[in-house]
Amino acid sequence: MAEVQLKLVKRTEDGVFGKAINNLNRMLYSPSGSFFNITINAKRNNVVKNFLQNENLEKITNDKKRSQMMTKYERTYESYLTMLENYIKETIYNKSKKKVSSIKENKILSNYYELINLKSIDLVEYKYKRQTLLLSMDWDIILTTKGNSFVERYKKFYISVVEQLYKSLMRHYAINLTDATKDKAQTYQHIYDLIEDYIKDILPYVEETETRNRILEVYKNQIMTLDTYNKKTYNEIKKSVLLLELSKFMFAYSLPMVALDQCYQELITNCRIAILNSYLDADKFEIYQLLIDLLESYNINVLSKKIYWETDSEKEEYIRFWNKYNEFKKLERIDYSEYMRLREIHFIMDDLQKIKNDKKYDEVRSYYRERMKQQKGFRRFKNCAGSRHGTWRTRRRIMADEGV
Repeated sequence: MAEVQLKLVKRTEDGVFGKAINNLNRMLYSPSGSFFNITINAKRNNVVKNFLQNENLEKITNDKKRSQMMTKYERTYESYLTMLENYIKETIYNKSKKKVSSIKENKILSNYYELINLKSIDLVEYKYKRQTLLLSMDWDIILTTKGNSFVERYKKFYISVVEQLYKSLMRHYAINLTDATKDKAQTYQHIYDLIEDYIKDILPYVEETETRNRILEVYKNQIMTLDTYNKKTYNEIKKSVLLLELSKFMFAYSLPMVALDQCYQELITNCRIAILNSYLDADKFEIYQLLIDLLESYNINVLSKKIYWETDSEKEEYIRFWNKYNEFKKLERIDYSEYMRLREIHFIMDDLQKIKNDKKYDEVRSYYRERMKQQKGFRRFKNCAGSRHGTWRTRRRIMADEGV
């Protein structure tokens, strides 16, 4: 009977009885009026207090006291997370069951179910994502229900903890790239999603700097404007390239150079395949231009910073390649069209050498050669053919004339 009443109340707010039931629902199930709110408030205040005390932990010389403070913080932190998880399992679940939950609460519950499924697949990823989900949920509640003074205190705790969780999760994904049993395509997507989630959800609350503002500006003006439905493959690759370029400012040590190299190699392969799968000349050329940008970004962000090479000759060869690029890059402000022509020739001729023995790229090589002919990228040999005066005679006639 109660469920029927709740359904009816949801459809209409007419009458005294309907408004009274709606007010009762808000009191029972809203974050500010539930039983869980009292307990969560206490545990939240406790964990923030212990965190702020631990900020000066390095100044404490007594090892035993330092260890006790760390243990106390970890205990209160886990107790706080457990209470937030219970809030999802009981309050949000009951609201969803009675069909009085909001869209945001339904999304939280859906994400929580996905998290539970992850537990049996990847326990390490589950542990990190569990914390980010719970803390993000409470952060949204705090922003809408608490005053500015408490928000500022909690923000120190929240940003510090969540930043470490994101970086730990990025390191975990980087390790997964070396695991042959893991789906690499899925891991690459996890990396791009994590970078984007950090920019969207965490970076706006980080202390304002020039780098932070530049990242948010690039994300807003270049990444968010990409239409993933129109020219889907092109835009997905471009978005991934931009996110990788931004990652060096946020995950410099969490995404190792080896993992970054693999991400770029995967995108370069996807770009070549996209050229194969494009039938319109305009679309093919657009992806081709994106490939040149990608090869340039790969050289700037990875290869030029590479320390360990397979052989000394390989290292010397790349140094010559990189120095040549820096030479004609000086033309960028003097003669931009000539710089773009040399840039295209430089990277495409190098890529042509890398795929010269791979049969699946026959069509890509043909397209490269056509472009190099247009851009005068092939080396021209001097015509050394000449002519001599005299009569032409066969070998047999020569022998007969000479009496052999």
